[in-house]
Amino acid sequence: MRSHAPDTELTQDMVKAMDWVPAMVWVAGQDAQCRHVNSAWREVTGRSLEECLGSGWLAAMHPDDAAAWPEQISQAIKTLQPFSLECRLRRKDGRYRWFMKTGRPYYNDKDELLGFIGYCTDVTSQKHALDALRQAKEKHRSVLNNLKEAVSIIEDVLRTDEPGPTARGDYRLTPRQREILHLIARGYATREIAVQLHVSVKTVESHRAQLMQRLNIHDVASLTRFAIRNGIVPPDC
Repeated sequence: MRSHAPDTELTQDMVKAMDWVPAMVWVAGQDAQCRHVNSAWREVTGRSLEECLGSGWLAAMHPDDAAAWPEQISQAIKTLQPFSLECRLRRKDGRYRWFMKTGRPYYNDKDELLGFIGYCTDVTSQKHALDALRQAKEKHRSVLNNLKEAVSIIEDVLRTDEPGPTARGDYRLTPRQREILHLIARGYATREIAVQLHVSVKTVESHRAQLMQRLNIHDVASLTRFAIRNGIVPPDC
């Protein structure tokens, strides 16, 4: 059964082997503290090995990701499972890049846990590409929805026969209601309609509410479409 071994120093052969690896390799002890980062890691971040040891390597991480790291590595230690997570590392030029940090437990020849060893892969380009694709999809969806709405309005207008005398004299509306509907469809505001018809604003609002209730219509745009379909106003008004 696997257990935790006393913390031991990395051998020179292990250090040399890791420094030959072009990827950014790191080693953490059972306490989640940094025990080594290879030359590729130090080259990218511009930090020396001494600056990285212990908790020093967290200074190269974005503050939000550094704050989350202890809990993430603690969970990995508990489960003794490999893990992969995204984090931001600050390069030596001061700019943050997104990296996929992958780690797995490593053991001695007695099957005792020594800590975690892993590597970091720059995934900034992939994240930007995915973000651009996501934004393009959202924009496409928005354009498509707007187009569908526009087509629906046009079809709604064209679906009816050309309005005739019966439509113009829709029995559900009083002459005053048709008059107010005509002005609403032409774009007149409530106060303007009141002035035009020499009535109060309250009277216009009351007629408009009755119109919507009688026609089961709940917005001005739908009232306008109804007026066009029924010949109360021509389509080009």
